[in-house]
Amino acid sequence: MTANLVAALVAGLAGVAFGALAAYIGEAALARRRVKVACPYCTAPYSPVQWSALVAVATGQGRCAACNRFLRVPRLIGELFLALAWGLLVGFYGLTPRTLLALVAFFPQAIILVTDLEAKLIPNRVMLPSLLAMVVIGTLVGPAVPAVNAWRWWTTLVGAAIGFTTFRLLVWLGVALFGEGALGEGDITLAAYVGAVVGFPLIIESLLLAFTFGGIGAAAVLLLRRGKLGTAIPYGPFIILGCATTMLFGAELLLWLAN
Repeated sequence: MTANLVAALVAGLAGVAFGALAAYIGEAALARRRVKVACPYCTAPYSPVQWSALVAVATGQGRCAACNRFLRVPRLIGELFLALAWGLLVGFYGLTPRTLLALVAFFPQAIILVTDLEAKLIPNRVMLPSLLAMVVIGTLVGPAVPAVNAWRWWTTLVGAAIGFTTFRLLVWLGVALFGEGALGEGDITLAAYVGAVVGFPLIIESLLLAFTFGGIGAAAVLLLRRGKLGTAIPYGPFIILGCATTMLFGAELLLWLAN
């Protein structure tokens, strides 16, 4: 077993633990107060094993002991996302300063994945501080993309501006065509954050991937007959998936397309 594989496994396990923390923060942000690690249906306290959704499912304790309801799936998805993202990052690029920055940049995305899947909400109390921090850090040290070595001080600012402007226009267009709810104001902040994370020009690739994943997701909803054309689906997960793909493979994909 190579050193990189061991480091990737350790990073993945750390992602499970921090993913559980991200889920907790997301639920607290939705409740606008501190919350107990408890069943959301009957409020019975979870056992320590159930503090992590992945560990609970892996050990056969995915249901509440009191009401037998299965734990909320967004918690499981948030943990799985962070575990895979951290494991792949470290496995591909090793532990470098830019990789560490990328690990940190994934954490707010895991929180938003939970809140948007759970309640179709992207809380400003999570996104605004994250956006500000990433703009400042990215301006000083560059994007949170391990494969990026060359950058300018304005790379992060232009990326955030493109993400913000694109989704600001899409929200206006969505409201004009479909009414309120087609896209949310939180999607704008999230897109700006993604732009700050990957910088310019990778924000363009990230947005194209987000639109592609969003189209596939919408088609899947229709094909499964779980919705109609007007069915509202959270768009944040597709923005996050586009960002994650870009952070992991974006620079290589851009070089491949250029050749």
